[in-house]
Amino acid sequence: MCMPQQLSNFLSGSRRWSRIIGPALITLGVILVIFALLLTTRGSEDIRVEGNPTIETLIPEANSEVLRQSAVGIDLISGYAAELTINGIPIPPDQINVLRDEENPRESASTGGSFSSTLNRFVFQPLEGRAVPELLGGRNCVVAEFWPLSDPSSRRKIEWCFTAL
Repeated sequence: MCMPQQLSNFLSGSRRWSRIIGPALITLGVILVIFALLLTTRGSEDIRVEGNPTIETLIPEANSEVLRQSAVGIDLISGYAAELTINGIPIPPDQINVLRDEENPRESASTGGSFSSTLNRFVFQPLEGRAVPELLGGRNCVVAEFWPLSDPSSRRKIEWCFTAL
């Protein structure tokens, strides 16, 4: 069976276009993914929890839902200190409980706890009369600035947000 010349030209032309369009679309997709990644990290000093051996846990976890009186903080490896800012309000150091002993949390809930334990949790509990009496209804964001005790000038930050009900 013989194909008319116009149909043959159309089919060979569409093959040429598919050889060009397929790779072009893949290249465009890769460029858009790279561009999106650059935009999401632009201007941010945040570091990721995953792959960061210094941070053990964020309290509460990013993007979680909690009650308005829930504790807020960060759990770091031993030998680090931290400061917290909640919704732009710096939390005074005397309002941050530093938990260093899991078996005796009340005894270690001060800045004078022992560094021999692996627990090193910096927690703020919203209460009346404190810098933040309760979390905002809706979105709340926390910035934790942390540093090794051996080099206080080597500070890093992480920011995360969650929803309080």
